[in-house]
Amino acid sequence: MPTFENQVEALIQSAHAICESAQNCNWGGQGWGPVIILGHVLDVDNEVWMPRFEMMRVAMNNKALIPQLSWWEPDAAETEKKYEAISLDTAKANLLVSRNSMQNYLVGLSETERRAAAQHKTFGTITIESMLQVILDHDEEHRASLN
Repeated sequence: MPTFENQVEALIQSAHAICESAQNCNWGGQGWGPVIILGHVLDVDNEVWMPRFEMMRVAMNNKALIPQLSWWEPDAAETEKKYEAISLDTAKANLLVSRNSMQNYLVGLSETERRAAAQHKTFGTITIESMLQVILDHDEEHRASLN
């Protein structure tokens, strides 16, 4: 079983892999292009994963009920509009900055905070630590779409 530290490092490696796939893909104009995919992953980092980590951490530290979560992603049409004029280099840089911020947040958590929990409609009971695999799976789904 991967350690927390290894999975945090895997998040950085995954972001680099997505950026490399985006750089090297031969997008045929169908579906989301590489910039939109990178923008989507960035938005999910900033609008889904990071807020949920913090919500779970705060709830645990305040001894509140665990958060109840459902599957949610940023609106696809809004994502396309937001990133249609961004360069690939900018999209790659933005994603890597976001992942470095995520890494800094995660390594700053105590071992207890890593176990902060939520109840997710799709995944059941999850912790911050177990969410890392969900993020890696989401990354891989989008990386694979670039090949």
